[in-house]
Amino acid sequence: MRGSFKPFLIRLSVLLGALAVCQFSPAELLVSNYFGNNVSRFDSHTGKFLGILDGGSLKGPLAMRVGPDGLLYVCSESNNTIQRFNLKTHQYVDTIVSGDTLKNPAGIAFDAKKNILVGNFENSSITKYKPTGEPIGTLVESGSGQMKGPDVGLVVGPDRKLYVPSFYGGAVLRFDANSGKFLDAFVPAENGGLTQPRTILFRDKKVWITSDNGNKVLRYRPDGAFIDTFVQPGLGGLKGASGMAFGDDGFLYVTSWRNNQVLRYRLTDGSFVDSFISSGLRGPTFLLIVPDSK
Repeated sequence: MRGSFKPFLIRLSVLLGALAVCQFSPAELLVSNYFGNNVSRFDSHTGKFLGILDGGSLKGPLAMRVGPDGLLYVCSESNNTIQRFNLKTHQYVDTIVSGDTLKNPAGIAFDAKKNILVGNFENSSITKYKPTGEPIGTLVESGSGQMKGPDVGLVVGPDRKLYVPSFYGGAVLRFDANSGKFLDAFVPAENGGLTQPRTILFRDKKVWITSDNGNKVLRYRPDGAFIDTFVQPGLGGLKGASGMAFGDDGFLYVTSWRNNQVLRYRLTDGSFVDSFISSGLRGPTFLLIVPDSK
């Protein structure tokens, strides 16, 4: 009896430690405030406000991505720049891309060679830059595939193809991420009721897409076939569905930019949970959950 008690305590200690890590693993929810000209930081579990990214000159921030170098890249649409921030210090690092090649940058992604791909909302093109920020050229010509307003969800998918939400075209288009060749309309306009697509995510062999003026979240199969409307139109007060992120707590986070909230929904069935962040936001358009680096 006494001899078996010590191993039991060891196992119990390990179990409790693992539970503590799962329950309290810190992460930050980053929110682009388009009209606030900043990126707000929140505790992704409690919603506590942690501050904003410091420095830089963000004006109309939209998409954010963690780059291959571990820095945070932010599209600053209104002053045509891509700015980088240190996720450990939350401080501005530099402006990696600027100049005439940018025309209202809204979306950003990285190809297999770590090159920077930027969706230009104004002239409906995608430009390509070296990891140093030096321009390579135009990857996707203006209007290719009837692209109209490449938006925040521009992303290289699991199949290594470039997925582009065409905001005004109402479709999700696919291009070769290396050559820029138009491949197909992955989700044609109005397929499954899609209008004004914004963020695109991949999970559980499904493609998740926010519909801005549809005020909803739609899901599609890897072949583009419509599955369902996961978050019903306007559910929980959703108005202007734009940014979206998967939490480690079993919830889906969606920005409701027209009434300045971040809402949560259950990943099991899309039911409304709560208004996770209901104050301090101004035009929240994009979400990103990153590990707390402390």
